[in-house]
Amino acid sequence: MKYLLVLLFLYQNCFAQDWWIVPKIFVASRTFEYSVYNGNIKGNIRSVGGGITGIYKNFYVDLFSERNVDTNEESIIGGLRDTIEFERTDLTAAFGYAIDESMSVFTGYKYGKSTLTELNFSPFAGAKTSLEGKGFFIGVGSGWKVKDWGMFSFSAAYAKLQASYDSFDIGLTKGDADGTSLSIKWKGIIATNLYYQLAVIRHDYYYEDFKKINFDISEQIVSYHLGISYQF
Repeated sequence: MKYLLVLLFLYQNCFAQDWWIVPKIFVASRTFEYSVYNGNIKGNIRSVGGGITGIYKNFYVDLFSERNVDTNEESIIGGLRDTIEFERTDLTAAFGYAIDESMSVFTGYKYGKSTLTELNFSPFAGAKTSLEGKGFFIGVGSGWKVKDWGMFSFSAAYAKLQASYDSFDIGLTKGDADGTSLSIKWKGIIATNLYYQLAVIRHDYYYEDFKKINFDISEQIVSYHLGISYQF
């Protein structure tokens, strides 16, 4: 999830204007691991994303999406090593409130889906398995302005999700998921109204209580973001 910290840098510097529109784009490198009872899947992907934030006084609404552009991963299940194609999509909508110059609270809805496809040299070539989570989250963020250089911030969020697992041999089955997201961010000034952002974001989720399978799945994704944004 992108447990979205309100743009406290704007809040501290923009009292003369009641509302702002802030589009943003970024590139990311992500490491991921999925663990099941008899093995794990892990690898690295690069992704691109973007979104837009609307700010009115102390309130904000944030829309965000991210999608991988390449893949490099392997699976080790039941002692068998295999290479797979991995796809990951994330969508987030959040609503937040800045309590003061350094603290914000937020809530929202997130959707995330991972799809794994066996490659041609696998005995199950072309077979797909997907894991999906969607639901609500809540969180809190805090930030500190560092002279005129920029803003250092962090946020933490908890999500409770509805989960879906779909594979070629089992079919679709429903379950539950919950987990946490943590982020550390630095936002700096490039030029008037133009900013860059560096971020490290970690998601840890646990999927369980599926009706057709007797195992749970843990998901860990660590993302390293480099982005730019412009405020109107």
